[in-house]
Amino acid sequence: MPTLTPDLSPVATERPRGERSLGRYATGRPGPTVVVTAGLHGNEPAGTVAFGRVLDRLESGGLPLRGCLLGLAGNTRALARGERFLSRDLNRRWSPDELARTLPTGADGLSDEDLEQRELLQALAPILAPATAPVVFLDLHSTSGAGAPFVVMADVLRNRPVAFALPIPLVLGLEEFVDGSMLGYLCDLGHVGVAVEGGQHGEPSTVDHHEAAIWLALAASGALAPREVPEASRWKALLEGATRGLPRVVEIRHRHRVDPEDDYRMLPGFRNFSPVAAGQHVATDRTGPVKAPERGVLMLPRYQSQGEDGYFLARRVSRFWLGVSRVLRVARVDRLAPRLPGVQRHPALPDHHVVDPRVARFFVTDLFHLLGYRRIRMDGGRPVFSRRRPDHGGVAGLPRELAPIAPGAASI
Repeated sequence: MPTLTPDLSPVATERPRGERSLGRYATGRPGPTVVVTAGLHGNEPAGTVAFGRVLDRLESGGLPLRGCLLGLAGNTRALARGERFLSRDLNRRWSPDELARTLPTGADGLSDEDLEQRELLQALAPILAPATAPVVFLDLHSTSGAGAPFVVMADVLRNRPVAFALPIPLVLGLEEFVDGSMLGYLCDLGHVGVAVEGGQHGEPSTVDHHEAAIWLALAASGALAPREVPEASRWKALLEGATRGLPRVVEIRHRHRVDPEDDYRMLPGFRNFSPVAAGQHVATDRTGPVKAPERGVLMLPRYQSQGEDGYFLARRVSRFWLGVSRVLRVARVDRLAPRLPGVQRHPALPDHHVVDPRVARFFVTDLFHLLGYRRIRMDGGRPVFSRRRPDHGGVAGLPRELAPIAPGAASI
């Protein structure tokens, strides 16, 4: 993992000074910057508790952390009220266009979540601006439905060391269905971004799973050597035990979107990774039964009043194909994509490929997935494939849209 050398005095520890900061720990040794975000949804406080436990253990043991560990609370206003969000989902609208629209606006014209987003970016800008190597972001969440913990990542190779260091199922493909996530934006800047769904809201085990994820991520990023992690075998065994018998990797195939007026209600009894059959009745809304369009495992069933996602369906992915994808990406086979029949570069957007479905009919989506192109948009009836910033793209530094909240910082 590439390293940064933070400008910190030896044994620099900061406890929370306000609602946004969860704390900071560093010893002056060069190493990676690891940022833990928690409570991006206000009804998901478990990650904030887990970070506090880790910080206490680092301090009490004087552990020789390399680099810097930072903790940031996400939606502080919603956390104070125990609600997912107040005006809108804070884990949406993280795009250059949206940020360029809201960041220069006066506070009177912003919603609660717009203000939260601005404050988060103000905390992140000093970290992003000087970065010459990927910052490691670990985003902690919990779910309204019961079920095992799992990890989510954008499909770029630099995310894999941290994601696979956690012995829990890996979920790919959410970026195809959910636009504007915080980690997606940070990955587009060239950083590492991994999210952990630790379990159900309010379950004590969810805090334990998040604590385990932080410790193992610190080891995977190089901030701690594995032997320096307190009770490393315990954390690994905890996560392995919570997910025994579940598939190691799945990819999302379907998202059921929910609007507020739908009167959507999930049928009781579903958990993350519950198997469902094609046509199975899984929920109801104002139009009647909601049925699964295909066979798979059900993910993130919505048992709460807020949220745009009713449920997702996923299917198992072989580790073999992940190995193939690594070989293809390291060999830069993506450069040959425009030579495929029916595929051409987008005339205006870099690293976007337009596919003519009349010519490129078979296995096109699977091939682009292997090359890391998991974002699909329609343009005049033709699919356009794009991807997160690839590993050979480097780190972007501070993007232009953040200039209004980071005056004087260098921008690209």
